[in-house]
Amino acid sequence: MRRWMLVPAVVILLALSGCAPETEPDAEPSAEPSAIEPSASSEPAPEPIVLPGCDDIYSPALVAALEGEGRTSEGDVSTPGGGGWGTFDVGIETILAAIDARVSCTWILPASESGSTTSIAVLDGVSRTALIAALAGAGFTASTTPSGDLYTLAVEEEFITYTEAHLLTSDLWFGSAYSFGDATVLTLDAAAELLP
Repeated sequence: MRRWMLVPAVVILLALSGCAPETEPDAEPSAEPSAIEPSASSEPAPEPIVLPGCDDIYSPALVAALEGEGRTSEGDVSTPGGGGWGTFDVGIETILAAIDARVSCTWILPASESGSTTSIAVLDGVSRTALIAALAGAGFTASTTPSGDLYTLAVEEEFITYTEAHLLTSDLWFGSAYSFGDATVLTLDAAAELLP
């Protein structure tokens, strides 16, 4: 009788031991899942600078003043060797002609020798350094404004009188050349329209 009682007990123990998970004596406990490290937060890329068209380069007040003098807009007439670069200096023109992101807007007073061009260009470090050197070499007077560094020049010759004004920010160049007029007004107005 006692033998029959032991058999079911042994069967039950064997069945229970078969259900238990097998563990290896040397198995190490599984490591906790590692937390995913957040990637280093990179600052968003700066928005590309959108240059204005010639219809929007000046404030409405300046456009009204130019038109009131009888001046007309010629649009963007910058071509290599053809002027229309916001400068009469060949060295400065060469630097600007090599910059793809630019606009140059010309106004003329018909039946006169008076005309002006204002250019805006996006500068990188190399072109900015070259431009500063060219302005210094051409005898421009440097000063500082809240918007950036201003370089001005006035030339009075026998057959022509003109002024130039160039404003440099960290990444933009505003330059105007004005025969028989004040280029500084044009440059600062164009900068005020575009800069925040």
